[in-house]
Amino acid sequence: MAKSKYLEQPAKKDLGAKMIDKIKDEAPKKEEVPIEDMPLNSLSDYIRYNRRARELNKKLKICRYPAKPCPIELHPKETVVFNRNDQPTNPLPVYLSNDIIHFDRTKPKDWLVPGKTYELPRCIVQYLADKGTSNWKWFDNADGSRETRVASKKPRFALRTVYKD
Repeated sequence: MAKSKYLEQPAKKDLGAKMIDKIKDEAPKKEEVPIEDMPLNSLSDYIRYNRRARELNKKLKICRYPAKPCPIELHPKETVVFNRNDQPTNPLPVYLSNDIIHFDRTKPKDWLVPGKTYELPRCIVQYLADKGTSNWKWFDNADGSRETRVASKKPRFALRTVYKD
């Protein structure tokens, strides 16, 4: 089968793209707000601040602007029923601290008890849902080689979402 002549030729630039580029160049550029004056009122503001802090730290080659995790009150929440598959009666302490959230439930009175309903931030629900034991298997590739990959995952926690009207 012969090669297609359309794949061998480079794509042509249309006149509309040139016009759009010209308009973009002529448009007034937004002045960037200094990082110290950036508003931090929502989750997207914190994400924007952390992105800018990373850029400036990379330019300066020092960590002058540390990442600020968003407060738990500003995170979108989900109501879930928490259960454990590995130890169904034991409560679970949860700690996650990164640039998105600082979630600390390590005191025994704050632990997640299986069977109870909790209102948790979505990133914590995702973090708990990703936990599990991976099942590795051998796979045959198309070129005849073999490699191991994750075939399935046995979840450690069961998180059932509760919807309210």
